[in-house]
Amino acid sequence: MKTIKQWLLENLSANWATTDGLCSTVVSPLVQKHPELIQQFKLWTRDKNLWVRRVSAVALTGLARRGQHLNDVYEIAEALFGYPEDLIHKATGWVLRDAGRTDEKRLEQFLLRHGSRIPRTALRYAIEKFPPDVRKQLLAKTKAG
Repeated sequence: MKTIKQWLLENLSANWATTDGLCSTVVSPLVQKHPELIQQFKLWTRDKNLWVRRVSAVALTGLARRGQHLNDVYEIAEALFGYPEDLIHKATGWVLRDAGRTDEKRLEQFLLRHGSRIPRTALRYAIEKFPPDVRKQLLAKTKAG
């Protein structure tokens, strides 16, 4: 993981497409074999580098989709709420949406609990698979103000 982080810090993966490709071909398979590496991602959520932070969420989408390590997924998503970059919001929403595939109720409760702290882009990605009426309710209940 040290080498992968160094690649990111040196901007050898300097856009969302190469970063996400790195996740799907290298990082995610590595984490599936060594789930203890997820603990490093919790630290990566606080990194100054946008790509390091993005990997902390995107690398877990496959695990989240299978309902694995959901406590970690939700912890990482929450840690990413405060960043301003749209690419972080999209990654956060993506991993949350995939976590909701196996436990929709848990995702809904998480979204309601965190309400207006969730960036709207992340929220919209997270709720894509909900029925239209539930999406509308969640958007209203989590609106700031």
